Amino acid sequence: MQVNRRHFAGGLATLMLGARGACAAGTDAGAVSLTYDDGLPSHLDVAMPALERRGLHGTFYVTWENIADRAGDWAKLPGRGHELGAHTVRHPCNIAPLNAETFADREFRPLEAWLDQVAGPGRAHDFAYPCDVTNLGPGTPNVQRARYEAMLKRLGMESARNSEGPPNPAGWVARHPYRLQALAIGYDAQPLDVFNYLQLARVERRWAILVFHQVGPGPETDGAVSAAQHDALLDMVLASGLAARTVGEQMRRLPPR
Repeated sequence: MQVNRRHFAGGLATLMLGARGACAAGTDAGAVSLTYDDGLPSHLDVAMPALERRGLHGTFYVTWENIADRAGDWAKLPGRGHELGAHTVRHPCNIAPLNAETFADREFRPLEAWLDQVAGPGRAHDFAYPCDVTNLGPGTPNVQRARYEAMLKRLGMESARNSEGPPNPAGWVARHPYRLQALAIGYDAQPLDVFNYLQLARVERRWAILVFHQVGPGPETDGAVSAAQHDALLDMVLASGLAARTVGEQMRRLPPR
């Protein structure tokens, strides 16, 4: 299902009228994280200023090949309160033929070294799966996922996020930190889906995670949302009654594993 941008914008305007009646965020009201995948120029030029105008901070899962030309600009984000997470060096989607250690050496360790340099060794270590694939190496899907998660643990990752599923109960996160569920914006999600997702998190005191890709002009197949749609979604988050936190901030509020 493609997103009709006119209907999306109109639906957001309608739902915002209802969202403004939500309660103010409290310690037990649930949480929401705003995440951005791939390290796109529009995240620096459009998304980050929109977040900061509202006093919000995002988690930006960066792919080195996309950020290399503006690495100096990206390096400033932690100092502004945003989180930089890993999204590999080259964004590989066909990982079944790969060896886990070779994969770690090529796609993780160089990026992790840069993230340590710009954000400090005490930073959050969070990751988002490129293309949502977890079928690393040979074997059944469960064996492949287990191999991927074991590699992430060896690398010191504290969490890993996909792009589907309901808001996360605390128990789920504690048991499955490498299976964080999220709602991807700009593909199939309509305004009512986003509104219901956030309200479920508030009512059941869960952790909602929203995923953005292109913010601004771009093809629908790339999950693009316009700057105006992005603004309206941020306003919906502010009105939702959920506490807005980066992924790392929320992970560190959980009981030690």
